[in-house]
Amino acid sequence: CNYPGCNCHNQFTHEVDDRLAKGFTVYQTYFDSAESDGGGQRGTTSEPSLWRGKYFSVNTDTFADKIDKMFDYLAEKGMVIALGYGVHSSTTGAMNKADLDRFSRYLTARYTAYPVVWITAQEITGEAQFDRWLSSARIVDAGDGYDHPQSAHQYPLGVDNEYVAKLDAESWHGFYALQSGHGAFIQRKALYEGYWNNARTGSPKPFVETEANYEDIICGSFNGYSASRISAWKANLCGSYGFTYGVTGVWANNYSTAGNTGWYGTFSFEPWYMGIDKPGSYEMKYMAEFFKYVDFIRLVPRFNDESYSDLTAENKVVAASDNADTYVAYFYNPSRDTGELRGLNSKAKYAARWYDPLTGKFVEISNNIKVKGDKYTIPQKPTAGDWVLLVTSRELGAYKTEKAYTDSILAGLTGSEADAIAAANRRGANILTGANAEASSRSGADFGAARTIDGDPATWWCASNPEFPQSLWYELPEARSFNTFSLNMYRGTGSISYVLEISDDGANWREIYRGDNEPASYISDTSLFTRRLGAEYTCRYLRVTFNNVSGNWAAAYEAAAWLAQEPDALPEYAGDLQIPKVKSSGSYIYDAAGNASDTVDALFDNDDSTLWIPFAPIGSQTILMDLNELKGLSGINIRVGDNALIPRYRIEGSKDGSDWTILADATLRGANIVYTGDRPVVTEALSGNYRYVKLLWLNLGSNTADKTIAGIELYAGEPGPEDTDNARSSGFPWKAVLIPGLALLAAGGAAAAVLTLRGRRKQAQTPN
Repeated sequence: CNYPGCNCHNQFTHEVDDRLAKGFTVYQTYFDSAESDGGGQRGTTSEPSLWRGKYFSVNTDTFADKIDKMFDYLAEKGMVIALGYGVHSSTTGAMNKADLDRFSRYLTARYTAYPVVWITAQEITGEAQFDRWLSSARIVDAGDGYDHPQSAHQYPLGVDNEYVAKLDAESWHGFYALQSGHGAFIQRKALYEGYWNNARTGSPKPFVETEANYEDIICGSFNGYSASRISAWKANLCGSYGFTYGVTGVWANNYSTAGNTGWYGTFSFEPWYMGIDKPGSYEMKYMAEFFKYVDFIRLVPRFNDESYSDLTAENKVVAASDNADTYVAYFYNPSRDTGELRGLNSKAKYAARWYDPLTGKFVEISNNIKVKGDKYTIPQKPTAGDWVLLVTSRELGAYKTEKAYTDSILAGLTGSEADAIAAANRRGANILTGANAEASSRSGADFGAARTIDGDPATWWCASNPEFPQSLWYELPEARSFNTFSLNMYRGTGSISYVLEISDDGANWREIYRGDNEPASYISDTSLFTRRLGAEYTCRYLRVTFNNVSGNWAAAYEAAAWLAQEPDALPEYAGDLQIPKVKSSGSYIYDAAGNASDTVDALFDNDDSTLWIPFAPIGSQTILMDLNELKGLSGINIRVGDNALIPRYRIEGSKDGSDWTILADATLRGANIVYTGDRPVVTEALSGNYRYVKLLWLNLGSNTADKTIAGIELYAGEPGPEDTDNARSSGFPWKAVLIPGLALLAAGGAAAAVLTLRGRRKQAQTPN
């Protein structure tokens, strides 16, 4: 085990113990039977082969000394093993049918007495491999005297696909192992609804979402941080019996930062010991705890059934019990608006509360809500982030509560969420509003340049082809001034190379900025680029020319330019400057000789010439600070490197290191930045009594981006009066520039974990 500071000497048991502590119940893994794939490790590992002679004589020592011991450990710890015998066409391309059939008999005989769920192989539903894996699955069925549940891991396919229909015809096929795929795309309700209402099976056949947006991997495009959480909540409320959480490093079976990183630079960018600490794994625990609390098996997905709600948008999902005593709704829309529940019992007494998927705690709404007829008007979400609503007439037992995080920068501002953020930025109006917009090309009438200034984040401009250059230009109603420019690009855009030009007459243009491969700051399923320019410019015409876009065509949801106000100096926080113990696995780096180095000490050495350097800027990093005792927090300054970009971030506090409270959340309104002359500084006022402070330094759009930190200043004093529910951010007594998305310039290779929640749910019924 090479986890920083760990002396357990066993990577496998470290991974399993971590996942057990977070509530995972299933370990999803596949044999690389032909040793032709290896999770990217082929040719880089010294592990003994499965074979003495390929593919007719197994190496029994490998099984006895390695694999059996791992499976024994999983069984002893109470974990179910979701087991497959190979990987898509990679295995079948190397092993002929007779060899694969023989090995399938061997594996079935050896492991059928274990607590297994058979998933055949990873992605069997392809022309090159389908029939071969069917043969393997039939062998498993014939040899499994315990009749364990059996399925086959699919490609992203709807229920009407011919391969899915063939699986339904197989007597051994007891549930669907779905895959929604990757690239920060959140699966639509309709796909899950198709499986839920599959007419071929006669009665509901269970399905589990086994592969959707593994955290911080790149597959088509980069998944980032939040897509795993959103995919998990949506899948389970749409009928899935669980969710497989995968993460970079663990999924790709990457051991070290040097010479042993499987699929490095193609699918994964970090080793397992960085992946295992990603925030998504904690959020899976909170989700599992919630579903256990509300009695998951009683919930029935309602999809877009308007008898139960008006929540028909893709980013609003609802499930309800058959007798209408419990409703659960999940909102991942980017605003605070909600909707209406329907079909409630007007004679029952319902309680309502929000559940925060980031902290695992409830926010009270009312213990006696007003139901008019059979309807309940849902209040606004506490913030614009994703939230879960619980409305129930049942007594479900004790639960943890918190006060909803209140962002003091946005608090008290009136108007829409967008207006509040703009006001907090003190940026003035978007000068492109009211402009005449044109483009060098468009992919259709509904994808013209005007879509970039219509204020609707769901519409977009798209070029007619993947060629470059492509341009957008804007004719303003009159000359207007700006010093900041931003583009909200279509999801999957990793970086852009572009030129920004201005003109007074539309004929003579002057270049004011050129960006080369600037990485995105990811927000949900879009990619945001923001550039604060070095001067104020006034123009009548503005043009942006894209010379290259990675991960997509030239396509943008919204464009904006505004005049940002110059801020004052950094605030003076109360208390003393703290020197905490600090840890960050994301900067713990091994060289080819196995020697480790870490730049984490640079964070609190009071020397801006030394830098904390994360191994993979494209991924998220967690910086954990331990004050050694309870302190009353007042504020934090984060001084970035000379050329560093500033990602989205979140700051949390904890008294015990396990129960966390959000103290500042820049994913909701952008980084709070003060320009001190030599470098931009992120600054946030904090409050509350905590021993631990956690900084989540989230994703950038490129692994070559500079994401360094020169130093952190954390201010705290003696503990103050306790707020028993939650400490919230205090007011900001200074002016600062807020720039949204500022870019200033367990599926594990063999170790995925599935949160499987057991029980059979009924088909959806219409309420009385």
